[in-house]
Parts: sequence; C-alpha cells; structure tokens
Amino acid sequence: MIVQNNLDITAIRALQQAGDLESAKTGYLAILKNNPKAADALHGLGILHIQQDNFSEAVEYLQQAREFDPKNLVISLHLANALKFLGLFDQAIRILQNTIANNPDYIAAFNNLGTVYYAKGQLDDAINYYQKAITKQPNYIDAYYNLGLAFIKKNLLQDAINTYQELLKHAPEHFAARFHLACAFMQQNKIEDAIAEFTIIETAQPYHFETQSNLATCYLKQGDFNLAKSHYQSALALRPQDTQLLFNLGYIHMQQGFLDIAIQYYQRTVSADPDLFAAHNNLGVAFLARQHSGLAMEHFQKALSLQPKNEAIAYTVNALSKNKRLLAAPPDYIQSLFDAYADHYESHLLHALDYKLPAIFEKALTPFIPTHTQWDILDLGCGTGLCGVPFKRFAKTLTGVDLSANMLEIATQKNLYDSLIKNDITTFLADKSEQYDLALAGDMLVYSGELDTIFELVSQSLRPAGLFAFNAEINDASGFKMNQSGRFSHHKTYLEELAAKHHFSILSYQKMITRMQNNEPVHGHLYILKRAPH
Repeated sequence: MIVQNNLDITAIRALQQAGDLESAKTGYLAILKNNPKAADALHGLGILHIQQDNFSEAVEYLQQAREFDPKNLVISLHLANALKFLGLFDQAIRILQNTIANNPDYIAAFNNLGTVYYAKGQLDDAINYYQKAITKQPNYIDAYYNLGLAFIKKNLLQDAINTYQELLKHAPEHFAARFHLACAFMQQNKIEDAIAEFTIIETAQPYHFETQSNLATCYLKQGDFNLAKSHYQSALALRPQDTQLLFNLGYIHMQQGFLDIAIQYYQRTVSADPDLFAAHNNLGVAFLARQHSGLAMEHFQKALSLQPKNEAIAYTVNALSKNKRLLAAPPDYIQSLFDAYADHYESHLLHALDYKLPAIFEKALTPFIPTHTQWDILDLGCGTGLCGVPFKRFAKTLTGVDLSANMLEIATQKNLYDSLIKNDITTFLADKSEQYDLALAGDMLVYSGELDTIFELVSQSLRPAGLFAFNAEINDASGFKMNQSGRFSHHKTYLEELAAKHHFSILSYQKMITRMQNNEPVHGHLYILKRAPH
C-alpha cells in the first residue's frame, strides 16, 4: 500500500512515466482521498488524463491544481494545453497571455501560446510567439521546430528551410526536423538537397518507411528508375500491402519494358485494392502487349465496371469482345501514364533514355523553313514542351495539345506556348481547317496503331504547303502492331500509303534512333511531309 508522504508522489510519477497509468491513477487518488487540496496529485492526474485523451477530466483536475497552487507556471501550461485539445482556444490564450504578462521571462509560455494560435489557424500570431521564444532563448529547439511547421503550413518553404537548418545547428540528431527539411526541399524541387537530407536519416534509421518512399520519389523525379525501384522495394518490405508502392513499382517496370514483372506488381496492387481503376487499366494494356487478350479483357471489363461512363474503356472492351484489333492505346491509359510520368518525364527521357528527338526534328526541318519565318505551329502530344523549345523561334503562334494535365502544367512553366489545350488529338483537330503551317508529332503516333484518322485531320488542319513532321517506331512486318512496351510500331509502306492518300508528299525520310529502352536502341522513322493543295 502506498503511504502518502513526499516520497510517494515521486514514486507515483515514476509509474506514470513508465506508462503504468492505472497504478499511477490509483496512487494519486489515494493521496487526494487524504488531502483533496494536494496540488501535485491534482496536477499529476490532469497530465494523466491528457495522456489518455480525456481532456475534459484533465481540465477539471488542472483547474483545481491551479487554484491550490496559483504560482505553479507549469500547471498553467498544461491547463492551456488541455483546453487547446478541447478546441477552447480563447480560454487557453487568456491563460497563457496572463502567464506571460506576470512572468515575461517564462519562455515556455511563448512557445505554448504559439501552439494554441497554430491550432486555431492564426499562423501569423503563432509565428510571432515562436520567434519571441527564440529571441529570448536562441537554442530553444521546440520553438524552432514549431516555427518550421508554421512556415510550412503557410507555404513559406524557404523560411521553413532556414528555420530547420538553424535548429539542426543546435541539434543535428533531430530526426523530425531533418525530415521536414528534406520534404521542404522536395516541394521546392531541390531534389539533390532533399536526397542529401533523406540519406542522412536513412543512415541512422534505415527502416523508416517515409524516408524510403520519399527517396524513391526523389530518384523517380530525377528519372533514375533503378534507384527509385530500389528504395520503393525497401519501403515495400516495411509495408507489403501498400498499393501506391506496388502501383509505382508496376509503373516503373512497365516503363523499363519489363512487362512480366510489371504485371506481377499490378496484380499485387489489385489484390490489395480490387477497385483501383488505374491498376486494372494498366494491367489490361500490359496483357495486350503480351498478346494475352483474354486476360486484358478481364481487367478492362473490371476497369469499365469502376468507371461505367468511360468511353475509351468501353471502346476497348467492345473491340476486344468482337475480336477486333486494338487500334490505339486507350486515352485514359495515356492520360494516367503521363500524369504519373510528368514530374520525372524530362529527366528520364534526356538522361536515362538518351532522348534526342527535338534536336533531330530541328535539324531535319530547318532546311525547309524559310529564313525569318513566323509560322503558326501546332505541337501534337506536346507533353512538357520539349519539342516546343527549338521551334519557338520560328513561331508566330505556338499551340500545344496533350491529354495530361500534369504534363501541360510543366509546359506552362516554360512560357513557350501561346496556348496549351488539354484534349484528345482527334477531338481537338476535328474542327480545324487550314489553320497551321507546321504540325509536330514527337513520339505521339507511337500510342496509336491505326493512323488514317490522324493523317486526315492533320492534313485538314494544315494550310496548303504546310508541313507535318512526325516519328514512328519501325515495324518490319506489315501495317502496325502493339509492342511489349505498350507502344505501337508501323511499317514504312503503311505510313507512305497514308501520306499519299491524304495529299502529302514526302520531303524527307530517315531512319534514326529515337531513344534507348533496356539499354537497347529504339529504331524509328522520321518523316517530313508537305501538304499539297486539295
């Protein structure tokens, strides 16, 4: 049995700190039974109820403790904290402001008042009190940390970065501060800085899930699929059923051309979340590329059941049910693919895949563009604007069209285009008649097999003598086929028959290497066509 003396309160607090809350509660109540005004016991019970999320009871005990020990400033802090958790912000603010007024050197009250204002959403006031606390105590770690959170909440990322860097000078082992610093660098797109901070955390805490997944995302943004894959797999070992990780690993392997492995990750994704539309859609495309039309049909049907009004998926299901040849990758597949691809698209193409198509286009087209030309130029499937860069100097107007909103957002930041339009190519071109002098289709036709409609609409949209520049992947068989990459390849004869049918003459043709895939060159056609008068 606990004896009520000065030593007992210390023993009870030890029980509380060790997590034995029920024994601690019994001890505090025993003290109060003999002495209802024992402020230490009331205070301890108040903290205990905060630990148990019983904030109303905590307030009751802490108010009594404060009544019997009004000079105990720590009781006031804990009471204000309990009131904050109840959403009684104004009461908490009054207590803390009174504490500061009577004890202007009590620095903890400034920090706690900042946390109340933060919870209330008054971020400027929160920042003000955190900064006052730091001014009074320049090594006040909690105040720095909270100040950084407030800056992040206000999207003042550089201020947050500066704050966390200052904190880490005083406490280099502060894990949470370094993590928020790394995340702020990610938001600023300072990927190298973010990687450096996450790597320090990883060294100390290799099994921290968020660090592994964020490192993967950083490497993905850099286009380094192999390092991204490695860190996603480390994160997946910690959370084997995480659908976002499984989906991302499927996506990376599909981009690398490892279809069978991609399929396995997508299958694990839909096993963990049977109603994930994007995974079923991508599985359908992957199985089509592997020539497994029955399995593709199963997943497209499931995708259609999840989005019954999706016309693109309905078209695909209809085509497969009638054993028709799939004439193009479904637009929703293209849109979701490039929305996910957008933030690392350029890094991956330019560095991992050695993508040189815009420069090849420029070299091939320049002989056919008169000096000082100012043309109306249409960039079909413009993506992030890579093809727009070399042709801006020739443009009176430059229009970009793409299905991916995320790609267009990045293209907008380049300030190249007079207009950027989110639309399917054929829908966009349907009402265009002799509006453009040059149409570019860089790596756009590879997502369609049948090209008759596109050639017809491009011809319709060009002025007499207008130029159409495009590339396609080489198919040595006849017509076109879907490859294991999910892209289509086309035979030279098929393309030239379409050119003749739609009133194009061939100004230039060359074979070229457009990119690398699994360390192998992807061979392609490059055509410059000229529209003849109808």
